[in-house]
Amino acid sequence: MITTKLKTYKSILIVFNFLLFASCKTYLAPTYNQVIVDKATEATTETYLFFATVTGGRDKDSYSRREDTYNTLISKFETLNLLAKARPIPSNKTTQRINNLLAERNSLSSSNDYPSAFAFNRIVENLVKMKETDQSSGLNPIVIEAFKGEIEIFLDQAITYESFLKR
Repeated sequence: MITTKLKTYKSILIVFNFLLFASCKTYLAPTYNQVIVDKATEATTETYLFFATVTGGRDKDSYSRREDTYNTLISKFETLNLLAKARPIPSNKTTQRINNLLAERNSLSSSNDYPSAFAFNRIVENLVKMKETDQSSGLNPIVIEAFKGEIEIFLDQAITYESFLKR
């Protein structure tokens, strides 16, 4: 009789644990956010358009015509950084796999942020530095290509990561 009751209790305990764990969600990565992808695509297009307009170089005397574009791009990428950081960061093998994928592509990342948030922040830093350089001495074609190359690395990292989340 005691063994029958014990078996019954064990069965109830097993069912209870199953139900308890079945209702728990484990987040392996942040949820895909179409808004981030859309805004990143829009900001990327505007960034490439901006680079196309300054490709041949610009002198500092014409900086004032570009200042609003810098401010717009910087604010868009700061917004993307904020949106990306607003999601909780899970720590697990999936995020490690994503970081490894990005490392294989020679993309820098930070374990304290999602790779996209890190990348959006680095884009902002580069645009701010480009703006300061433009204002103080203008932009020659070599400097433009250097900034463009650096920003492209981080655009690729952000878009790769955010696209990877759509599974």
